[in-house]
Amino acid sequence: MPPANFNYKSAYARLMALLGMDRAIAASTATQLVRFVTGPITMMLMIKHLRPVEQGYFYSFAGVIGIQVFLEAGFAQSITQFSSKEFAWLRFNGNGVLVGKRDSLSRLRSLFQKANLYYSIMGGALMLTLMGGGYLFFSSKPDHGVAWLTPWLVGSACAAIGFTLTPFWALLEGCNRITEVASYRFWASIVGFATTSICLLLGLGIDVVIWSSVVSVAFPVAYLALKWRKLAIQILRPPGKSQVSWRREIWGFQWRIAGTWMSRYFLESGLAPLAMQLHGPVVSGQIGMTFQMIRMIGGIANTWTAVRIPSWGALAAKGMWTEVNAAWSLAARRSVGFCVLGMSAFVIALLVFQWLLPGPAARFLPASSAAGFAIGWVLYSIWLVSMHYTRALRREPYTFLHLGVGISFLAASVLLSSKMGDATIPWIFAAVHIPAAAIAWRILHHIRTTTPQQSLNS
Repeated sequence: MPPANFNYKSAYARLMALLGMDRAIAASTATQLVRFVTGPITMMLMIKHLRPVEQGYFYSFAGVIGIQVFLEAGFAQSITQFSSKEFAWLRFNGNGVLVGKRDSLSRLRSLFQKANLYYSIMGGALMLTLMGGGYLFFSSKPDHGVAWLTPWLVGSACAAIGFTLTPFWALLEGCNRITEVASYRFWASIVGFATTSICLLLGLGIDVVIWSSVVSVAFPVAYLALKWRKLAIQILRPPGKSQVSWRREIWGFQWRIAGTWMSRYFLESGLAPLAMQLHGPVVSGQIGMTFQMIRMIGGIANTWTAVRIPSWGALAAKGMWTEVNAAWSLAARRSVGFCVLGMSAFVIALLVFQWLLPGPAARFLPASSAAGFAIGWVLYSIWLVSMHYTRALRREPYTFLHLGVGISFLAASVLLSSKMGDATIPWIFAAVHIPAAAIAWRILHHIRTTTPQQSLNS
């Protein structure tokens, strides 16, 4: 027991300082930790209440919906980066609206209106693409007695509606409302977990997708309407004379991010659909469940640098390069270090789980295969912290590297996995990230050793 005069607040503050956590990182990490706790619970409920083939459809649905990155085209990251530059000269007043330099506010409105129009049009296109393309994809395979059509159509419609909300989240993050967005995501993860769990316990089977999709749209709409209504009204007003040129200012940065995100689809969201195509729904479910844990651990590690991109961007806009470099170096070490520890713990825990409970554990990949995904993600974490630095400078030098890795992974999986078995996919994932991490780090070293002004303006 601690002594009676023990100062809990002081101890907590020291712990947060040791871990390098500010409020934004703590809030984002809390969300990831909640998912890390609720994720395994949801998985256990799936093991008990879903058949293996239904599990495969569940994760394949999420994977196919992930094709929205091809229509999103990196615009969200561009909104965040460019709004952080304008927010350097703005601030929120007590009423939750922006005040400060008029030209910056005008440019912010101009940026948001372009983004809002784009996402509205693409949201409609996404709905049609998902419904039609998904129907062709899933109907081309035996359904194994799974009534997947209605859940798929409802899930597609809700995904498209949620897609149109993307500019609001990107704008809030660019305006350094990281803590508020992270707090929302914390409660959204709780609500999503509760919805999914109740549906599974009620024995709804694959229809869990229907209710979880509806809630995943209703909750953010209600939050934005209640919390950020005044900001939405302000930012939707016509801009002034100072406006953002999408072609001159954004497109050169955006197309690179778009290429990055599209190529990552095959290395993340597209894994379950790829496995379904090559090996069927049971293997798809194993890969989907295993990789979900990998992404959750990676998401926690990623927090140390990802949430600071807007603040580093604001510092870079003011020429505060010493502060940017020092903050990034410390955050990057903590991010990669946590990733190594987390992935190691997961593989060991999975090995123990498969030894103690081989039946339920069969819903995951074997630990020997999961280790391939874990090693690959550790290598990717080195790449990620490098990208977060360059994005703070509004640079995206890794586009062609991403494309090369994505194409290599997809080609190797199709050529080798069908002949050598499903265990090949995780180790191909690890193999393609070995040279990628080394190249990414060398590119970063070159950027950091050049003058900051050249890095920013080139």
